[in-house]
Amino acid sequence: MYIWVILATFLAILASYTLSVRPDMRELSVARMAEAALGRLVVQHEAALNYVKYNKYPYSASRDKVDYAPGIISDGDLLAEMPYGHSLDGQYTSKIFCMNQDMTVAFGNAGAENPCDVADNRKMVVTYGPIPTRWLSLSSAMERPNTDFLNALWNMVSSGEEFGYMLPALASDVHVSVENPSASNVQLATRPGAELVFVPKAVVEDADFKSVCDLEENFVCLVYMSGI
Repeated sequence: MYIWVILATFLAILASYTLSVRPDMRELSVARMAEAALGRLVVQHEAALNYVKYNKYPYSASRDKVDYAPGIISDGDLLAEMPYGHSLDGQYTSKIFCMNQDMTVAFGNAGAENPCDVADNRKMVVTYGPIPTRWLSLSSAMERPNTDFLNALWNMVSSGEEFGYMLPALASDVHVSVENPSASNVQLATRPGAELVFVPKAVVEDADFKSVCDLEENFVCLVYMSGI
């Protein structure tokens, strides 16, 4: 009898090494991995916003002029604004857009005047890139994040942020409105219940953006937009 008690105790000890301590252990570990993957984009976008912040008044010489211009923010400028220990893997691009009022045209920096100095122009930083392959849903014909990645997305980004993945806009929404001044046909899937967010037509038709993010080619991207 004593031998059976010892054997039962031994088997119980072995079982304790194979059973998960918590029934939701997989969910927790996968969520952390998804948040780490998504964090690369979030950190880069925050660095891009810091770059803009420190290149305008009161850090620039003039209240009426900025020291940034339309275009892709260089890796060097982004790295200078990133927290210690972070690096760039080339998966995402951060670009400054200076556009007309209805955001149908993005101005370059070829003229004598920097279009980002024009008070009436709309200015925006956009960070974009493909959904990481590891986190693509296998149940959707069009590229979209899986549930784990979506949960991480909603957990990491505050309500009201213009951050999500691209979707074709409903035909009924493709018209000039307060939410969609450029009548864009691309919107962002954002936090459930949030207001509709549209990617401005000037961004959608930008050559750099379109080479990576083009719904007509099923190139679905994560997009983070912030007005500046």
